[in-house]
Amino acid sequence: MKKYIDHLVPINNVCNQACNFCSAEYRMKTNKSIPLKTIFKQILEKDNYIQISGWEPLLSKDLYNILYFIKKQKSRCFIEFQTNWVFLLQNSNLDKLQKFWINLYNINYPCHIEKINDEIVRWKWSFHPREKSMREIIKRWLNLRINIIVNTINFKYLPSMVDYINKNFSWLERIQFSFTKAMWAANKNDEVVPKYEDTEEYFIDALAKCKKYNIIADVDHIPICFLWKYFKNHVDYSKLKRWEKWVFLVEKHYVKRCNLCNKKNLCTGFRKDYLEIYN
Repeated sequence: MKKYIDHLVPINNVCNQACNFCSAEYRMKTNKSIPLKTIFKQILEKDNYIQISGWEPLLSKDLYNILYFIKKQKSRCFIEFQTNWVFLLQNSNLDKLQKFWINLYNINYPCHIEKINDEIVRWKWSFHPREKSMREIIKRWLNLRINIIVNTINFKYLPSMVDYINKNFSWLERIQFSFTKAMWAANKNDEVVPKYEDTEEYFIDALAKCKKYNIIADVDHIPICFLWKYFKNHVDYSKLKRWEKWVFLVEKHYVKRCNLCNKKNLCTGFRKDYLEIYN
C-alpha cells in the first residue's frame, strides 16, 4: 500500500499564543524540546515538499540551522513556512528567512477585527505585528497564503474578512479556509467547533467573494456537500482527483447521509473528531 503523504515537520513546542482551536499539541507528547537529530531524521524522510511548523517556529533557537540543513540535503526542496507572524519583523527574521528562499509563507490569520482576533488567540499583542508583517511581505513581493481557521467565534465574519483582505492586501493570490479540527484545545468542544450547517452560508458567501476578487480559495476539513457549487475548491477533491493518499484519508469517515450524496466518490466524508461532538 502506498505510504500516506505528510509534509509536516514540527520543530518546537512553544508558542506566544494560546489559540482556542490549536491542534498542534497532538504532535508533541512531551514538554521537552525536540532534538535536532529527530528533526533532521524527519526531514530526510520527506519528499521535496516540506512544511516547517511547530507551535510557533520563529521561537525555535534551531530554526536557521534546520533551514540550512534542508537546503544542504534537499537543494530543490519546496519549503512552506507556517507561522502566526507576530515575530517576523523582530531580530531581522524576515531578512534571514529570505536568504533561504522560502517558497511559501503560510500565515495563520484569525480575524480582521482586533477584538475578535484577541478572543481567538487569547493574546492581546498579536494583531498589529501580524498586520505589519503582512504589509512588509507585500512590499517584498513574497509568496503569501492566508490560512483562516474557521471556528465558532469567526465564521460569521468570513465574507467581511475576504473584503478586508482584498482591500488591504489586494495582490494576494490565495486564501485557505480550514474548518477547526476537534482536537486538543478544541477536543469535543462545541464552543470552539461549530456545526457544519451553521457555517455553510458564510462559507459560500466568502467563496463567492473570492471568485469575484480573483483570489484562489481552498477549503479543508468540511465535507464538500456543504460547499454547494464550490465543491471543487475543496483540497480533498483535488487530491482525490490526483489519486494521492494523504493522511486525510484516515482522519475522515462517511456517515449515513453520505450514501445519498451524488458526490460521495469526490469526498472523504466527515472528520472523525467532529463526529465525537455532533453525531
